[in-house]
Amino acid sequence: MSTSNLQPVEAKQTWTVRVLMALIILVAGVFLYNGFESYEKVTDIGFNDEAREQPFLAAKLFLEAEGTEVQLLEDYRLLYANNESAIFPTTDDTIVLSEGEIALSKAIAKQLIDWVKSGGHLIMALNASQDADVFRANALIQELNLAVNWLPEDTENVFTPTEIINPDDQPLMVNLENRYRLVLPADPSVFYTAGDLYGPTFAQMEMGDGLVTMLTDVYIWNNYQIAYEDNVELLDQLVGNSSKVYVFSTQELPHWFSLLYDFAPYFIWFGSVLLALSMWHWAMRFGPILRIDEHNYTPFSLHIKAAGEFYWRQKQQRELIDEIRHSIIVALHKKRPATKSADKQQMLEQLSQISHWPIETINTLMFSQAQVNETQFTQSIASLQTLRKML
Repeated sequence: MSTSNLQPVEAKQTWTVRVLMALIILVAGVFLYNGFESYEKVTDIGFNDEAREQPFLAAKLFLEAEGTEVQLLEDYRLLYANNESAIFPTTDDTIVLSEGEIALSKAIAKQLIDWVKSGGHLIMALNASQDADVFRANALIQELNLAVNWLPEDTENVFTPTEIINPDDQPLMVNLENRYRLVLPADPSVFYTAGDLYGPTFAQMEMGDGLVTMLTDVYIWNNYQIAYEDNVELLDQLVGNSSKVYVFSTQELPHWFSLLYDFAPYFIWFGSVLLALSMWHWAMRFGPILRIDEHNYTPFSLHIKAAGEFYWRQKQQRELIDEIRHSIIVALHKKRPATKSADKQQMLEQLSQISHWPIETINTLMFSQAQVNETQFTQSIASLQTLRKML
């Protein structure tokens, strides 16, 4: 059999193998696909950047869908300011102040009260961070004579929503802050309160033609809580009829220097002048430059005292005295050679003539063997050194 007859058979076998491999791969793929289980899962990725930066964004979108214009602001000082960004609300508007511990000046407080009396609606939170004088910088709360009362720590205060009755006599359950209660003035203008036996967490006060609504906090309308309980219904009841709503929130309290500028500008001027005068006083140079000689000379008497103290500590005072006495006799012989053969009395007379000291004093210095203390020893050494210098 020739090779030409074998080639078609080998080609058929090759194609058969390829087809079988493709079928095996296809069958295996079908089994693997059927073996995988797929399901849908919803993951909460949280708020987007805009919602995190604007805590009342959900309330804004809700009110805008109802036809109310909403403006979210972060600076309370824009109210009645003297710049292009100033806010001047009308009597059909509503202002929401979300923070109670703010520095609100008397001027702004007076303008807000006048605006409420003319027909405006003010919603303010009396949220507090501590049980102390927390509203001392807020002139509006001081003017309205409002405060909060913290409940004792051991109070059994299980969290329950506050029940608020709307004008249609329907109850609204709102999860207001209940660690403290509102302290309201004894004023007949406060016509509605809601809370419990410990005190109110919600109140409303008539003021002229306007209305002031007070809550323990207004964060029931932020992006996290607006959907809880009946929070959104309360928001609609309070501001649904307003033409425009201004929601003021703050990321942080004003800097202390800003508080000084707003409430005590004269203190800044006084401090600046005092600082300038202090710097000028400390920078002045009184009198000429004092040159200090780097070479310090100590008196010879100090050297004598130091040497005497050294010999005293080394218990060699007798050797030092004898050496000085010997040096005096040698100096006397050099000055007056005739004294080399002189006796003790003649030497004393010669030394007395030269020093003009009494013979008894020189005799004690030159020949005394009595025991002396450290002070007497130092004085003797000094006197002997002086006597030797005279020679």
